[in-house]
Amino acid sequence: MWYGDEAGPDLLDLAQSVDLTADAVIALHASVTYRVFMLGFSPGFPYLGRVPDRIAVPRLATPRTRVEAGSVGIAGPQTGIYPQSSPGGWRIIGRTPVRLFALDRPHPFLLAPGDRVRFVPIGKEEFTSLNGPTP
Repeated sequence: MWYGDEAGPDLLDLAQSVDLTADAVIALHASVTYRVFMLGFSPGFPYLGRVPDRIAVPRLATPRTRVEAGSVGIAGPQTGIYPQSSPGGWRIIGRTPVRLFALDRPHPFLLAPGDRVRFVPIGKEEFTSLNGPTP
């Protein structure tokens, strides 16, 4: 997961709101093995939990009209990944190059309830090499 920069527009504000550095938020977010609680909201959107209490922040007061596919956000005690571009109100802290939903695969959903997910920080160059052009 590429944290911050243009991939994670809410990372710095989130860090400031909880009195941490961006690096500390990244370390906390990446320190947990998350469980997929359920899929919903849009096809393949995993609700993952629980984020460390220190970075469990509420949704945005006003949702964005567009969140890019692969964006990873935090809303309360959960983190989630937007499988497609869509509106959304979660606080976006980064983006993954992993495609969670693809109709051209025999099993379109990459994740299922009960699966475990771990985020590994990568830089912009590695993200680009795995995903193509930057956001």
